[in-house]
Amino acid sequence: MNLMSRTTAIALLALGTTTAQAHQVWLEHSDGQTRLHFGEFHENLRETSPGSLDKFVDVPTLELRSGNTVQHVKGQRAKDAFAYQTAGQPTTLAAQAPYPLIDRSKRNLPAMLWVPAARWVADAGQAVEPRANALDLVPTGKPGEFKAVFNGAPLAKVAVEMFAPSGWSRIQHSRDDGTVTFTLPWKGQYVAEVKHSDKTAGEAQGKPYGEASYVSTLSFVHGGGMASPTLPEPSKGH
Repeated sequence: MNLMSRTTAIALLALGTTTAQAHQVWLEHSDGQTRLHFGEFHENLRETSPGSLDKFVDVPTLELRSGNTVQHVKGQRAKDAFAYQTAGQPTTLAAQAPYPLIDRSKRNLPAMLWVPAARWVADAGQAVEPRANALDLVPTGKPGEFKAVFNGAPLAKVAVEMFAPSGWSRIQHSRDDGTVTFTLPWKGQYVAEVKHSDKTAGEAQGKPYGEASYVSTLSFVHGGGMASPTLPEPSKGH
């Protein structure tokens, strides 16, 4: 992790935010193999097992959609990802990773529910229906356009950040209908991220929480554009 990342992590911890919340989960798919990574895509940081990958309550179930067919695929915890065997030609994959409630009692605050989720699409130019009861980011079918949705309703004026593997990134704020548009200059994989906080209290894992913090990613491979600059060296988490 570089100096700026360390400084950011320290600042987050000083605010009582866990390192996990600074992370994201994202999906990568190729040749019948799907991997759900935990870390920071733009820094090529992937948390490992043994280590932070073991903090999740369970191995997430992968939702595989191919046309009108929906399958739920069980996976296993591998060294640097949750791994799945995915036969056929999925049009989209999605997963929500169960994380323990975050204890904030030292600050006299109720526990926080952190909900990291990820989606992968085979074609970012094809519209995808968002998941119900979740934070989601989906392509609309228009070139470079995506839509942020929470519990079925569009999220207006929310920040959506698009990352390329080289570390390139851009931020756009969603319009009133939840849509954002990006120009994608590089060939290769992209990961877009959106976050949302919900102050509604609830219960999860048999325990109460005071608010929920959501982060969701959308990953896809872009076939056009320029060749991507050299990727940063992979870094291992803890």
